[in-house]
Amino acid sequence: MNKDETTGKWHLDRRVPITLILTIVIQTVSFVWFFSKMDSRIEHLETGSIVQKERDIGQDNTAKEALANLRGDIREIDRKLDRLIERGQK
Repeated sequence: MNKDETTGKWHLDRRVPITLILTIVIQTVSFVWFFSKMDSRIEHLETGSIVQKERDIGQDNTAKEALANLRGDIREIDRKLDRLIERGQK
């Protein structure tokens, strides 16, 4: 590509190899494809992150319920032991 000295406009002459033009076009298409693929990967990761957060919240709630049940069971065992101790002391 050269700048025409008389008109001041750029023009393409035969000295620019067609392989250079094709290489630039292929490279540009590759970059566009790569970045669009990256965008879809990022979107997939964001969706997975939301799903994982919901899963974590569910597991936290399940763990809280299990802990509450365990505490209730321990209280019940404690009451039974107190009754057994009281019976043994009489």
